Amino acid sequence: MAALALAEQPQAALDVYLPLSELPEHLQWRLRSWQADSEEQLGHTQEAALLYAEAAHHAQGLNRAVMLQEQAALLLQLGQAEEARQVLAQARPLYLGHDLDEGLNLATWHYLQAQALLNLGKPDEALASIREADRLERAFGDPSYGVALVWGQVMTQLGQPEEALRHFERALTLATDADRPYAQHELGVALLDLDRPLEARERLEAALADPEYPYQPEVLADLAECDYRLGRLQEAQQAAEQALAQGAVVPASLVLGSVALDYYHLDEALDHYERVVREAAPQSRDWITAHQMAADVMAQQGFRDPAAAYAHAQQALEYTPESDDWYGTLQDHLKKAEALMGEKSGRMLN
Repeated sequence: MAALALAEQPQAALDVYLPLSELPEHLQWRLRSWQADSEEQLGHTQEAALLYAEAAHHAQGLNRAVMLQEQAALLLQLGQAEEARQVLAQARPLYLGHDLDEGLNLATWHYLQAQALLNLGKPDEALASIREADRLERAFGDPSYGVALVWGQVMTQLGQPEEALRHFERALTLATDADRPYAQHELGVALLDLDRPLEARERLEAALADPEYPYQPEVLADLAECDYRLGRLQEAQQAAEQALAQGAVVPASLVLGSVALDYYHLDEALDHYERVVREAAPQSRDWITAHQMAADVMAQQGFRDPAAAYAHAQQALEYTPESDDWYGTLQDHLKKAEALMGEKSGRMLN
């Protein structure tokens, strides 16, 4: 089975029947790990995660920590960040400083912990973890693409695009051919955050050129944003519509809302922003932006639905810092909508 799994023949490996009870105790965890690896190769992420959990149950010491980390990595792929964090919490006490192989495995632990914290909206804590992952890698081996990429993602969430750009560029130099489009895509987004659409477009086109890259719809949406920033409204609309049709609902809808606003098609713009509100992760940057824009469009429409305008402004205000230019605008929208709601209520009572 191990030979088949290592030879990238996962289905053949899984077809080999080996009862766990007939194996020596020290091989039981290995059997489950080989089965997990085979399921992972087949794209069966949930099944692989469960098998890594079982492998961890049968393993001891550092081997158990490594199996738990494999499980956590797959939970992160499944979008289960809190579950991944809990599994990592089980792995951490298994590092006792007695094993020469602990260094790089502990670096991996911090790398996974940073991802979990980042996905849980804790970028400051994630920064501490990714710094420690980088320190351990340099102490016990070589810097890795993955750590550089996640460090860039952390800096992006902390609102430091220049720093993010530096880490993404380092990730690109460390990337394998298979990893390069991921780094190119992140670079493109970072350059967009810095309002450098021409340079961003070059990076994004490089990512799009790889037919195996799984986030092509999102790249198309980002290219649409480049076109919009460059004043190419027709090209931006076409690319965004294509991205929307391919499933990149949130980024494509934001671009389509911007284009509709430029054409002063307010009803159409509002439809796009309300779609983002429904589809984006609550409290994410895109979700906040959509609430801000929806409130603003409703204000331009003359507060035809003051209650809806109030709701959008209220949601956006909760997550908009007072230092942001939007803060005062949203307060104005909130007050006007509230006044109109009061007038409407008064007319109904009379």
